[in-house]
Amino acid sequence: MKKISRVIVAFALLLALSVSLFHTSASAITTTERNRNEIYSQLVARGLTKAQACGILANIEYESSYNPNAWYKNISYGLCQWQGDRLKVFQDTYKTEAQRASIYNQVSYLFTELKGNEKNAHKKSIVPYTKNTADEAYNVGYMFCLKFERPLDQTTNPVKRGNKAKELFAMNFTTTTSSSSAKKTSTVKKTVTTTVSRLKTYTTGRYKTTSKLKVRTGATTSSKSVGVLKKGANVTVKSVKSKKWGKITYKKKSRYVSLDYAKKV
Repeated sequence: MKKISRVIVAFALLLALSVSLFHTSASAITTTERNRNEIYSQLVARGLTKAQACGILANIEYESSYNPNAWYKNISYGLCQWQGDRLKVFQDTYKTEAQRASIYNQVSYLFTELKGNEKNAHKKSIVPYTKNTADEAYNVGYMFCLKFERPLDQTTNPVKRGNKAKELFAMNFTTTTSSSSAKKTSTVKKTVTTTVSRLKTYTTGRYKTTSKLKVRTGATTSSKSVGVLKKGANVTVKSVKSKKWGKITYKKKSRYVSLDYAKKV
């Protein structure tokens, strides 16, 4: 009798554990779906077609799995894994770390970039693709990866994200609305403009990096990354371009780094 009781107790514990694991998994899936639906709603509310929205969603899925709190190696943060000077503008704008900002604010900043410093990405990856079809979703996913995200692997990543966009296009989304969206939009635009105008300017001399810093071939965020400086690295800035890009010597070649993440010593 005692043996049977032990078996029953063990079975009950196993069943309880299974139910617990099921609920945990279901909760995680629900959160992902809810975030995806909210992001989709924000995208179409700003005038994008379903195909265009799915192209961007595909990239966000690969960047952060729709998790606004995502971060990677203390370098990139948020839905789009912002880093460097783009991350600094975000944090100065919303007065918070990117991974702590709301989905609404992160999508708002995405559109601020597309209308500002990343307008070329908008022009090349969204504007030409107006047909609301699965193939158009693929095109947006592919081009948005190349022009906005700009991964190191520009061969397989765009294809994967294009295919994911087609997969998403076949899905049905539950759209959500935010009662405060209209009020927030004008405030965000004003804040971004003010923040950008207040960014520091820099001079030549010795600097120490305050975080990991990408080394680029040119003085723009779209320039190719050829290396990373560790936090605390000392560099000599020979000249400054566009107010914040320091020209340095890296592996015997002239390269550029954003001085927003360095302090003069």
